[in-house]
Amino acid sequence: MNYKKLVSFSFSLVLLLLSGCISPGIQYQEHRLATLRERILVPEMPSITEDKSEGPISPALIPNRPISLQEAIAIALKNNHTLRKAFEDMDIAAADKDIARSLFLPGITGGYAYDWSDRQRAMGDPANPLRPVMLVGEKEFRRAEIKLMMTIWDFGRSLGTYNQARLGHDIAGLLYERTRQQVILDVVSAYFDLLRARRGKVIAEESLVQAKGHLRTAISFEKYGVVDMNDVLRARVQVAEVRQLLIKTNNAVELATSMLNSFLGVNVNFPTRVIDDTRIVPFSLSLKDCLELAVERRPEFEVVQKAISVEEEGITAARAGHLPRIYVAGNYAWDNDDYQKWVDSSGNVHDDNISGEIGIQMDLFSGGRTSAEVRKAKKKLAKAEEKAKEMCDGISFQVKAAFLDVHEARERIKVTEEAVTQAEENLRLLNNKYRQNVVTSIDVIDAETLLTRSKQNYYTALYDYIVALARLENATGASLKDKEPAL
Repeated sequence: MNYKKLVSFSFSLVLLLLSGCISPGIQYQEHRLATLRERILVPEMPSITEDKSEGPISPALIPNRPISLQEAIAIALKNNHTLRKAFEDMDIAAADKDIARSLFLPGITGGYAYDWSDRQRAMGDPANPLRPVMLVGEKEFRRAEIKLMMTIWDFGRSLGTYNQARLGHDIAGLLYERTRQQVILDVVSAYFDLLRARRGKVIAEESLVQAKGHLRTAISFEKYGVVDMNDVLRARVQVAEVRQLLIKTNNAVELATSMLNSFLGVNVNFPTRVIDDTRIVPFSLSLKDCLELAVERRPEFEVVQKAISVEEEGITAARAGHLPRIYVAGNYAWDNDDYQKWVDSSGNVHDDNISGEIGIQMDLFSGGRTSAEVRKAKKKLAKAEEKAKEMCDGISFQVKAAFLDVHEARERIKVTEEAVTQAEENLRLLNNKYRQNVVTSIDVIDAETLLTRSKQNYYTALYDYIVALARLENATGASLKDKEPAL
């Protein structure tokens, strides 16, 4: 009867626990599904007036006005998914460190049980079968136990494990900082990609105005017999080509906006607007200076050193498997079985008992597992050392590539700026000559195309220079804003 009650009670308890877990789980799943759907669908934009305030904005929201680069970076540092994942990794590493620290602390376990059997335990005398059996236990009784156990010394096994976790936490923090630097670079690149696309749209619109103006002139000249119909046809083709370019630039602006939104951690369909506050930032560092900055400031340089230390601690922990473990333990036990009692030296009978032990434990044979773990730890150390060399080579290459990109873009700015001035003058002269019927429509169209390409080259060089500086900051891990001017 008691057994049936116990089963019924356990079954009811399980149903109660399940009923308390399922409902919140379903609600959470529905909320999560709705949140993920909102990340994909086009957001509903509130019909509000444009916010022209100059004060600080909430980093979690994009205001209904153009934002600056610094505001974009602030929003990304709050919402970027990659950075938030790195932050969670840092907390996970902190939890692993706490777990490893627990190896130095005593472990306390407790238990409570209800014992039931269909037969009562008894003891008989095989030498005297006629002697009545003696009962030595009840059919049902309760018992409880509390045990404390602590390792005193295990020859570096626990210490090595803890040091690995501690270094892992340090590495997670360094990787978070590196991820933060990478997010800033991604935002800067996407920000100026959007400006580049938007500038391309403006240039296309200006080119369309010029092409239409030339078309009107050609139509007027053809009407009075100054030029033939071919000039008008060429002008119409030019207008059509510029309109195609304008369509492409509109699409490029939309895609660049979505890319920036993805780095900001907001819905990619949000109509984010940016401010074109491009300035030519002076730069005067040498390649040697940049490489030294990378050694001092790049988080990865410290990460690879700690990664090597992690594997060294792994060897220590693995070798400790060959050595014993010294421990102390204490135990408190209680049960209400009237047939099983503890008796002290004075003859008193008790339901509970306290015991203690100090001992040494050692694996005499583990099938070669410990030796294999030592070999594995040594190989992981060798791999970490090679990875460190590879990382250092990569840092050096990144710094040099970014450094060369900065100088290349800076020289291109000078050349393209002069080219734009010359192309504008060239178009002005050819328009005047065309009105005098000195040059053909093809010459004017070529001049318009040349001016469009020159403007595109100039703004491409300008934005490439800013992005290259950001890439160099990312490669060195240090800010370059306070250096002496070079321009």
